[in-house]
Amino acid sequence: METLKAKAKAIIDDLNENLKDNEWAKKAEKKTGVKPGWLVVGAGFFLAAFSVLVFGQEFFTKATCFFPPAVLSLAKLRSGTIDGPFWITYWLIFNLFNVTESITDDVEEWVPFYHWLKLMFLVWCFHTSTKGSTHIYENIFAKFGDASEVDDAEPMGVPSGAHADEIEDLT
Repeated sequence: METLKAKAKAIIDDLNENLKDNEWAKKAEKKTGVKPGWLVVGAGFFLAAFSVLVFGQEFFTKATCFFPPAVLSLAKLRSGTIDGPFWITYWLIFNLFNVTESITDDVEEWVPFYHWLKLMFLVWCFHTSTKGSTHIYENIFAKFGDASEVDDAEPMGVPSGAHADEIEDLT
């Protein structure tokens, strides 16, 4: 429990440090008497609770499990340091949930707290401290086949064969 408190304090201290020169944060601290880090955390909790109450658990779960991983994936892709198996496995799992839900509309009603369980599982999959997708990749997907089997595969969107000739003739 102490380590959790220490991590939370470190996050709040980091937020306060990053916001010390922000004019809005200074005004908010002056009016409320509350440090900016705590205001940011409070606003985050308020927005999370608001989105659950107004839009529902399904929206909150899908937004939480899509937007942060999308931003992280794009940032890693742009920096050239992307962990391929980790992110590909995460997006496979995320889409597996979406496809399964579209086929079996009532699964959310059968399983108590379905969206909360899905949220916890998917956060475990994409969070950088747990890297659950790596565990799933190593224990499940890596056993399906050898990477040498796909060496001849062409990337998606790259036409091959006669179809490529037809496209060249059109241009």
